[in-house]
Formats: sequence, structure tokens, C-alpha cells
Amino acid sequence: MAFDTTRVGEFGEPLPQRDILEGFDRLIAANRLFGADLNATAIKKSGKGTPFLVRRPPSRHRMLALWRDLFANRVSPEALLDALSPEVLGLAHGDGLLLFGKDRVLYDCQIVRGDDAVGHMTLAFYREQEPVFRFLPFPRRPGRRIVYIEGISLSAQSTGYASSLFRAYERFFHDIGFHRFRLKASLSVGKYYWAKEGFDCEDRKQFGEMRENLHALVRRLGLPVEEQEIRRLNHASMVAAFRRDLLVPVYRNAEGYYAIARDASYTEEFRFPLGKAFLLCSDPWDGYKVIYTDTPRRTGLVWSERFLDHETRPGHPESPKRLEALSAAIHEEGMRESLIFLEPYLPTEASLHAVHDAAYLEAFREAAARGDRHFAVRDCEISGGSYGAALLAAGGVMAGIDAVFSDRTDNVFCAVRPPGHHAGRSSAMGFCFVNNVAAGARYARSAYGVERIYILDWDVHHGNGTQALFDEDPLTFFCSIHEHPSFCYPGTGRRMERGKGFGLGTTLNVPLAPHAGDREILEAFEREVVPSIEAFRPDLILLSAGFDAHRDDPIAGLEFTEDAYVHMTRRVLELADRHCGGRVVSVLEGGYRPESLVSSAIAHIKTLQGREGSPCSSARG
Repeated sequence: MAFDTTRVGEFGEPLPQRDILEGFDRLIAANRLFGADLNATAIKKSGKGTPFLVRRPPSRHRMLALWRDLFANRVSPEALLDALSPEVLGLAHGDGLLLFGKDRVLYDCQIVRGDDAVGHMTLAFYREQEPVFRFLPFPRRPGRRIVYIEGISLSAQSTGYASSLFRAYERFFHDIGFHRFRLKASLSVGKYYWAKEGFDCEDRKQFGEMRENLHALVRRLGLPVEEQEIRRLNHASMVAAFRRDLLVPVYRNAEGYYAIARDASYTEEFRFPLGKAFLLCSDPWDGYKVIYTDTPRRTGLVWSERFLDHETRPGHPESPKRLEALSAAIHEEGMRESLIFLEPYLPTEASLHAVHDAAYLEAFREAAARGDRHFAVRDCEISGGSYGAALLAAGGVMAGIDAVFSDRTDNVFCAVRPPGHHAGRSSAMGFCFVNNVAAGARYARSAYGVERIYILDWDVHHGNGTQALFDEDPLTFFCSIHEHPSFCYPGTGRRMERGKGFGLGTTLNVPLAPHAGDREILEAFEREVVPSIEAFRPDLILLSAGFDAHRDDPIAGLEFTEDAYVHMTRRVLELADRHCGGRVVSVLEGGYRPESLVSSAIAHIKTLQGREGSPCSSARG
């Protein structure tokens, strides 16, 4: 993309006000800058975009105020026009205009090939307040800067032009300091190409319908696709990449549109992978793409208010208040704007049989359905929603695995409950019912062919359930850092426990004496944990991230601070970059004082993002 970089402040520094005003004047003189009346009775309209009438420019004072609000004066008006009109795939922009409305700036142009107009595009730049996620019952934060595709049309379909153009735009908007922006479009054409570039359905209900339609197509054609494969799809980009190994015939008409069935208009046959074929033939859908530009790493957050359905008695340490406090902190810290929210899904019970006995899962389901207050042991309190929440927590880790292996994110934090690392193949204990990390590891191996998996557990309690599930597996390395078992539940995790059979040597326990703090843990981490990761060379790192070793947590006797979690997280990321493409999926385990849980988890998440992992301001009071 070529544009005059001298008109963009160095490193995004704001330009002098006079440069912006002089740019306005030159464009007005060249008839390339106007005002725009945006109203429902105007005569110009693109697709589903906002109708507008061109008029005289507003006052220089109003234009300057809007420019400062939207672009922070980091780009001149002329440089913006240049940057928005690169030549892509032999297509260029003609008659490009900047139009100033009351609260937005529009870019309107023709798309040309040589001297011929072949399409039209309108972009809108404005601020928008997005709805708060349904599990965050708090007021909306100040609006963020948005790029909206008001409309884009081409005479030739399936050219890939739009997705290629907006791929070029992403870097430019990063360079001029948009901390986050959203691209939207009514995806009536180019549906596969938009999804391939990371666009998703604006309406989650619409995505649910897309998934159901895919399922119906698979049934109608009798394709060898399991229901669970479709159930785990939670983003249109995953649909675009779905089952590349399975080719399906589709038919194209003279205008370049596709259909599943041949008829008098759709006659030209092609064979495409299932996901591509489905999207090319699907109904129009409204899409958006969020580009995260304010953090060095793309971090996903798995969360659902259904995790709160697992209810315990008042005063029980593992209560819904843990996640409620974390949700409040994420909102108050403004982190919702820089995290990629991932929806968990319910795994099939059959997919969990690789971790837990079928009879055990059925007994758990029946106990919750009967309304029992405990399951297996007295510290494992349950409610009617506990079984579903526990399965959804395991599915949340699977969604995190999907995200890092589909390149939606670099890493993921799964804020799930109930926790899982004490749960064994047929046993519940220590507030744990389904072993979430183990389910994620088994899923990564079966769904993505991941070979070597390193599980690091830094909860204050030994992850006895996880160790037992993998102690004979030479391809899964389990490392647990915890308070010494002579002083802490569950009384396991001694150094002599190093694995069994073929798995001998792939278990490492690092027990710490009571009152050990940051110095002791970081010395042990560098001395023992780091060399074990280097030697194992994993393809994926999973974290059982408990935060109950914090000095303010009342449930045990270690004295970590947020700095310890920051250092361990940063070192894990460095090792993941070296060995497994940065793929880290972190799963919440313990942490029972809301204030220390929040400050530690926020520090951990910020470090996953590549930011400074300091305690959150809301936790400091």
C-alpha cells in the first residue's frame, strides 16, 4: 500500500493542527472534501449502509474537532485518502471523497479497473458504544473508534478483492494508533472470503443458524461428519476452514454465484472443501471483524455466565463470587476491549470418556438431577446446575484449544469453574468434578494431532488428578509446583513421584516449604521447571493456573505475590515461542480470596497479552 508517509506523524505522533487544517483546505479546493447529511430520506444509499446527501463542508472548527476525536491528528486528510486507495488485484479507487457528517467521517469512492468503473465502496469512521457482554452487568465504557464498511459492491463476484483490501487496511490503522476497530459488512457476496479473513456473524443467533444449516447439509448429503465436529465450531473462520479433506460439488451461474444443487441457471460444476462450499452457497449474513492492535499478543478469554450455575452454600470457598469478582475487574480495567472473547461449548459425554469413566459421569449427572447437595465427598458440594457447568468448563478448554490451533488467538485464559485438577478418572475431590486440563489435552491430541503436551500446575495444591491421568504417558509431561504435601491438601506430590512405566521421567513435582515466597518459587522455577520444558520441547503448553498460593489467600501457606505469577507467565511465553509457536492455554484452578484472585489473574492475563502484568487498580482499593 503506497501513501505519503511524511504526512503521518513519526511513530503515530500527532501532527500540528495547522497541517490538518491546510489539508482540509487543499481537498476542498480540489472538490474532494464535502459535508454529508445523514438521514433516512436522503437519496444516496449503499447496501445496508447509512444514506447520505452531499453538501457544503461544515466549519473548520467542527471538522478539526471530529478529526481529532477519530484520528487523534495522527494522519493528515490527504494521507488518509492515499492510504485508503491502494491498488489491489489490479483494482484501484477513483473519485475518492471525504465526507463529514455530524458524528462521523465517510470515505466514498468508485472501484475501477483501468478506465472502467466496476464497483463502489463507502466506509464510515465513527465512535460506537458496544453492548456489554451479557455476563458483565455494568455500564458501557466510552465509545471506541470504529471502521464500518457501509457498502462494497463489485460487478464480478468471488474475486477476493475486499478481503485483500482490508488485509492491507489493518496495518495502516494499527500504524495511526487505532487501539481497536471493527469492520462490518453485510456479507451477501464473498461470504467465504470474508470468513476466511476472520469475519464472524454479528448476531450469535445467526451463527447458531449457520451451524444448524451446515448440520442439515451434512445430513442431506450423507457426508461422513460427526455431530461433535460441527458442535465445536464457534466462529465463521472455523467454518471456512472446516473439513478441507472432504470435497463437495457446487454449481456456479453466469453471475458468479454458487448453489449446492444444479439447475438451469447453476450449471458449471466445481468441487470445494466442505466449509468453503457451504459458505459460498449460504444465505447472506451480517459480519464483523475485530482487530486487536493495543497488545503485542492476541489473548482469548473463555467465559460464560453458565459457569455460575454451579452453586455452593454461603461461605463455601469455591463460589460463583470468584468469577463475578473477576468479571467486574475485567470491566473496570477496560480489558474487555483488548480480549478476544471465546464461547465454550458442551462436549459430548463420549468425548470425555478419554478422561473419566462413563459410570462416574452418569453418577455425577444423576446426583445433580436429584438435587443432592454433595457428590462423592462432602467438600464437593453441588446444585442442579453443577453437572452442566462442569461439562461446559471442560468444553471451554476445548474452545481455547480450537482458538490457538485455528490462529484466532496466540494464547487463551479459560476463566472456568468448577476447577478440575483434583478430579481423577472416577473420583471427585477438592471442589473438582471434571478434569478440565486433562480433557483439553486429550482433545488437542485427538482433534489436532498434537503430540507432546506440557502441563504446568502452579496451584498451591498438588494436581493429583491430572498426575494420575498422565503418569504412564510418555508424551504428556506433568509438572506441579505446590506447598509440600506434609503440610497441605491432598497430601500427594512428593519429589519421588516421577511417573510410571513408559511415563517414568515425565512427571516433576516441586514441593515448597510453608511460607515460601517469590524468591523461593522463582529460583525453583528457573532451576527445575524451565530446563524440563526446554528438554521436553512441547507442541502445546497447558497451565493449571491456580492463584491460591498468593500470600493473602487463606486456604494454604505459601506467600507468592503477583510478581511471581507475572514472571512465571512471561517465562512460559518465551519458552512457548521457542518450541510451540506461542500456543499456551491457561485454565483457572484455585484462588479463594476474591481480591488476591482478581489481582493475580489480571496480572497473569495482562502478561499473556504481552503487557505489564501489574495488579489491577480495582483490587488495590
